[in-house]
Amino acid sequence: QIQSLFCQTILSSELDLSSMTQEMTSSLALLQEKGITLTAEIEPDIWIQGNRQLLERLLQNLITNAYRYGKENGWIRVSLVRKKEGALLTVQDNGIGISEEDLKHIFDRFFRADASRSAPGTGLGLSMVQKIAELHGARIHVDSEQGQGSIFTVFFGV
Repeated sequence: QIQSLFCQTILSSELDLSSMTQEMTSSLALLQEKGITLTAEIEPDIWIQGNRQLLERLLQNLITNAYRYGKENGWIRVSLVRKKEGALLTVQDNGIGISEEDLKHIFDRFFRADASRSAPGTGLGLSMVQKIAELHGARIHVDSEQGQGSIFTVFFGV
């Protein structure tokens, strides 16, 4: 009950997800790691109940992972669109992708795929992303193919 009250308190503010996403992508596009290009297509005026700091962390983790596991001179595309029942946030890349076996575990705490063990990190980023999505009543899904890249989608219901 205390956790429920806590969640209601921290998620109680009305948030312009569109402007937050635009600000984050503009800022993170400056990284330009490995010659990767970050582009964004963001529908304006998409509002949700949420916590700005947590949602910024969610988006930052997804984008920095796309840079970390991206290919030289690759791309990252972020989109935010309004759907009938909510909003859909997508982070897509053409990086190294995730094997079918590893996909089953990517949201587990401390999990790091063999291909990513040499990259910096603790294996907590995606488990944190999943928890933040859950706190906001959102669903997260990933499609990926090794060598072809990944698509992370977060659906925020209304």
